Amino acid sequence: LPYESNKKFTALRQEENLFRRIGTVVNAPTHDFTIWAFDNEPEVTWLDEKNPAFFTNVETHATHTLHSHTLGCATHLSEDFAGDADFDIEAHVTGEFAKSIGRAEETACINGDGINTISGFLRDALVGHSTADITYDDVNRLFFSLDKEYRRNGVWVMNNETALKLRTLKDDAGNYLWNHSDSTILGKPAYISGYMPSEAAGDGARPIAFGDFSCFRIADRLPFAMRPLTEVLMPQQQIGYVGYETIYAKLIRPEAVRVMEISE
Repeated sequence: LPYESNKKFTALRQEENLFRRIGTVVNAPTHDFTIWAFDNEPEVTWLDEKNPAFFTNVETHATHTLHSHTLGCATHLSEDFAGDADFDIEAHVTGEFAKSIGRAEETACINGDGINTISGFLRDALVGHSTADITYDDVNRLFFSLDKEYRRNGVWVMNNETALKLRTLKDDAGNYLWNHSDSTILGKPAYISGYMPSEAAGDGARPIAFGDFSCFRIADRLPFAMRPLTEVLMPQQQIGYVGYETIYAKLIRPEAVRVMEISE
């Protein structure tokens, strides 16, 4: 896409995909369809001037292989509609593609199997707490199951149904769990995604996630590309557009995100 069109597309796609806002997004152009992601926690040591013991307990880099996946989108319009002087076809097609691509990305960022799609965070996140019916205490247990290092920048992710339930939970003194003035839970922002599982899905469902999603990496291999198709749809007096992107995604540190699991 031209620079300005790509700028519009990127902004609209980010609006549609929550994880492009709370995760870490990088550009990773490469000639291969596999990239390597390295993760390491530096070791801090008090030094003795006579024996500077560096590198005695330093962990090796954790290596993650990220396989690329291509996401495509297509649409077609009548030639009369597309050729109307008062119709901004660039804004229309770019906007519709950005919305569709962003929604498909968000779905995969949560539930992707890592085989036919990118790897969703629910595949790798650790179970912080299990319950048959989510209560005020269950949410507190999930909160404190996460290490304080990750609680510092932690956020909540859930669907509308779960959010509605949490907005009604109160402690014994009648205080709401959900802060209705700023949409936070225990001081941490709560985000809603319609693609998160529901509590009603039953045994094994993971309806609530809490953690530091900066550890969820999305790597754009190449900018979104679009191509018009004229000849193939000419008999129908239509013009088509196809677009595609190649991305990678993975939760690099599973311990950075904890989920609530339903156990019946």
